[in-house]
Amino acid sequence: MKMSNRKGQVELAKEDLIKAVNQVLGIVRRNGRSRKVGLALVLMVLLGGRSSVRNAAETFGLDYANLLEALGELEDAWRDWRSCLGW
Repeated sequence: MKMSNRKGQVELAKEDLIKAVNQVLGIVRRNGRSRKVGLALVLMVLLGGRSSVRNAAETFGLDYANLLEALGELEDAWRDWRSCLGW
């Protein structure tokens, strides 16, 4: 039973991570930017944190507050997923 519960936690964390990625991509696409820009922002958070969110928002003409919130949720989902995997 314990193994299936862990598997369920991993699946939920994975779903949250996917939703967070899609939220960032949605913000970027609604502002007329390419999917590549969105994926670059996602990778920026996954690999290095949110230190240059303001620069990214200004560079790509995105709403800073919305982007900051979405990237914060992405960072939380990434941390939760990694925690479930034992990383």
